[in-house]
Amino acid sequence: MTRFVLRRILAAVPIGLIVTLGVFALVFAMPGDPLRELAGDKPIPAAVMAAKRAQFHLDDPFVVQYLLSMKDIFTGNFGTTFAGADIASQLQLRIPVTLKLATMGLVIQWIAGLLFGLYAGFKRNGAVDRILLLATLFILAVPLLVVYFAAQYVFGVELKWLPVSGIAHGYPTSYLLPAVCIGLTGFAGLARLTRTSIVETANADFVKTARAKGLGEQRILWGHVLPNALLPMVTFMGVDVGGIFAGALLAESIFNLPGLGQFMFQAIKLKEGGVVVLLSTLAFVMFIAVNLIVDIVYGAIDPRVRNV
Repeated sequence: MTRFVLRRILAAVPIGLIVTLGVFALVFAMPGDPLRELAGDKPIPAAVMAAKRAQFHLDDPFVVQYLLSMKDIFTGNFGTTFAGADIASQLQLRIPVTLKLATMGLVIQWIAGLLFGLYAGFKRNGAVDRILLLATLFILAVPLLVVYFAAQYVFGVELKWLPVSGIAHGYPTSYLLPAVCIGLTGFAGLARLTRTSIVETANADFVKTARAKGLGEQRILWGHVLPNALLPMVTFMGVDVGGIFAGALLAESIFNLPGLGQFMFQAIKLKEGGVVVLLSTLAFVMFIAVNLIVDIVYGAIDPRVRNV
């Protein structure tokens, strides 16, 4: 198991460098001068502009800027944004917001997805199964932006059940609507996968053999069906945890939540390559950590994957 974990960590290092380099290149290639855009219509003396450009290394070549950004990340010297805000302080304020939103969204998604998927799989072709397939198909067909804006308008503006934006109402009230939106979009995929995995495993030859040997249904369910059906679900849930940052970016921007997603959106808009690379690195590290945990769980469930 130790060698298995080390192989996964070593394989992640070059991938992380490629990802951060690609993200920084995309930000670097964006048109416009970020300092000019930040100033707007206000005139800035040439000396001040030159000092700011030197402070943030904006006149240096692409490779130099990237290496300096990576150096700041590894040394923990995050510096300031173009507007002068301390990045480390911003992270301390924003990380709890994103964690609360992501945790609530994942709990909603996992509970609903697993419960409905398991029930539909065991009661195949029943009323719940048919309703689930139609509902999840509709959810998957609707774009995320439509889901977010529709929920915000209906439940926040018209019905006034939940806050429209911000965190003024505290936790969990301010986070409930965006968390439900995030959980709903992920619920559809998890529920369908769970249902399909249960159905396929229940019809497998080894399950038929277990029934032929006279084993009881409860023993077949807990000892044969669920352990094997869990493997694709564990993988999906792990990838979903790693990808929750993308959902937070969109949800926090629309619902005006001061988390890492909103911070990323603002950094991209202002071409703050160092901040984008820092947040991308944090997201990548989280993604790798979660997938490493998934690999360990996967290896515990099925020891054969440790040799892959």
